[in-house]
Amino acid sequence: MNKIFTLLLLFFLVISCNKSNEKTKILFITTNVNEMKNEPNGTYLIELAIPFNKFSEKNLKIDIVSPKGGEIPIYHNGDTTNLVKSIIKSELLQSKIKNSLKPTEINPEEYLAVIIPGGYGQFWDTHKDVDILRVISEIYDNGGIVGTIGHGTATLIDVKLNSGEYLVKDKTMTSFPTWNEKNIMKQSGFGKLLPYDMETELLKRGANLKVYNHEKKINYEIVDSENRLITASFANGGKFVADEVLKLIDKTK
Repeated sequence: MNKIFTLLLLFFLVISCNKSNEKTKILFITTNVNEMKNEPNGTYLIELAIPFNKFSEKNLKIDIVSPKGGEIPIYHNGDTTNLVKSIIKSELLQSKIKNSLKPTEINPEEYLAVIIPGGYGQFWDTHKDVDILRVISEIYDNGGIVGTIGHGTATLIDVKLNSGEYLVKDKTMTSFPTWNEKNIMKQSGFGKLLPYDMETELLKRGANLKVYNHEKKINYEIVDSENRLITASFANGGKFVADEVLKLIDKTK
């Protein structure tokens, strides 16, 4: 009788342990940098709000992490649609924005995917924060999916996997284009205020990079499903990234 009781106890402990390690969440990586050139900055609103809403609609649990934790800065350039205006009023999103987690509070084993929305702050804090890079690496090495939007891709530049190789090596992907930075983006001083050129750094790390062609007007949104990496060039790619991440999640179930 005691042996049966012991076996049953072990069985329930194993089941409980498996459930506690089950991946059920989506993690957003965000910046704490709130200005650039004395202008508001942070995480770009639509790049956070649209994918956040998509995952919420699927009843997935969502966490937001930033290097310092706490309230994160959000900014926009007046391109808020009625949908975005309604999403930003969500109590859930507001709570997450005001109470982002620190990297040390994250258990990578709980996450299905990492989403990195853009914002210029990513160039200064997330991409060199060792704990943020560790979280991304561990989630990916545990089979998680990585999705980036616009300037958010900058955070991936120095992410290294357990193998010692850069995460982006041999991955087919895109990023915010240098041409656009130098010719359109006044806020970054047309790229002069940035500490590095994202395209250049990604290529150095072995990425198979495809970027927006301003002559042919090819807007890249790329799914490298084999390598669980989804990237979009511009801020309006949030829906694409979220939809494709959800498809990959369904395939792995």
